[in-house]
Amino acid sequence: MSCPNCKCNKSKISNDEYEELKEYFKDEIQDYKVVDYIKDDGNHSSYVEVELEDYIVEIDDIDTDNLNLDKVIDALIRNSVK
Repeated sequence: MSCPNCKCNKSKISNDEYEELKEYFKDEIQDYKVVDYIKDDGNHSSYVEVELEDYIVEIDDIDTDNLNLDKVIDALIRNSVK
């Protein structure tokens, strides 16, 4: 039995909720692209810009190697349940 005040269980979603969110994002995502830039300290960095129906989302904490739609959707879901 888990404690009701524990934050560790509040960020978890069921498999059904996950699949529902995945289908929603598949319909809503119009485009995505990797944006490379140089930080103030001179180091290279990148993020993914995701264009949805009504707005644009930037994802910083995503591996841009072998990027595909499923990885983008997983990152969006992961970030939305934090």
